[in-house]
Amino acid sequence: MVNQGEKAPNFMLPDTDRKPRSVQEFLKPNGATLLAFFPGAFTTVCTREMCTLRDNMQELNKINAQVVGISVNDPFTNKAFAQNNNLNFPILSDYNREVVKLFNVYHENFGNLKGYTVAKRAVFILDHNGVVVYKWVS
Repeated sequence: MVNQGEKAPNFMLPDTDRKPRSVQEFLKPNGATLLAFFPGAFTTVCTREMCTLRDNMQELNKINAQVVGISVNDPFTNKAFAQNNNLNFPILSDYNREVVKLFNVYHENFGNLKGYTVAKRAVFILDHNGVVVYKWVS
């Protein structure tokens, strides 16, 4: 588990256009980066969570925060989810489950489905150097 005070692991994940994105490119020199892991696109609670971030973007912009959503859905599903909900921040696809395992934020056999692994609902806030200044894991 990545803990508060530790540097977050560097990673590369595809965005909704399948473009590889590095966590480093989201770090803000005078702000923070909020990584919001969520279990699945188009589920009730995840939709509410991502829409809450969207609806509060004006406040987050005031503190120069960059929001990045991360799920294990494929980029195509994430794109439809982002478009359907007018999400105004990047959604990255950890379809091979590498990053959720790096951060140790995953549920195995989710919903009693053997072999089905999803992200735990989790938030990591990174400073401009990529150090975790806040973490919450469900």
